Amino acid sequence: MSLRFTLNKYQIKSHQSYGKWYAHTLRGEELRLDEIERLVQASCTATRADVRAVLTALHDVLLRELKEGRVVSLGELGKLYLSIRSVCVEHPDEFSVQRHVKGVVCKYLPQGHRDPLTGRLRRPFTDHCHLEQVSLYDAQGRQTKRIRRGGWVRRP
Repeated sequence: MSLRFTLNKYQIKSHQSYGKWYAHTLRGEELRLDEIERLVQASCTATRADVRAVLTALHDVLLRELKEGRVVSLGELGKLYLSIRSVCVEHPDEFSVQRHVKGVVCKYLPQGHRDPLTGRLRRPFTDHCHLEQVSLYDAQGRQTKRIRRGGWVRRP
């Protein structure tokens, strides 16, 4: 399977990228919890009930520990942490949580390791993805036909 994408034209006139094209990922179908339970049960000795119990307990731990400001490492899966989105102010004295904090987001960082030869960071979840473009555009930016072409993204 491939990671599918289409090209979209940037439409915000006030932005420096206005009129330029960028790749936009097309999401696949959602993998629901009951399907995850079935797949895990098929690959080990845990039953669906065991998997559900562990995932429910993990959810409770994540809620508690992330709200305490901790980074939660899930080993080979990666890390989760909370981050604040805010607007900039000229001076620290001007900052107000109510006016300048726009929200809190949960960030995910896939596990990675340094390649001993190149020194580059390698991430198993994102390395060696096959990409497929699913639309072709003419010179005016109109979609002419849907295509499937792609290539491998490799990190040297």
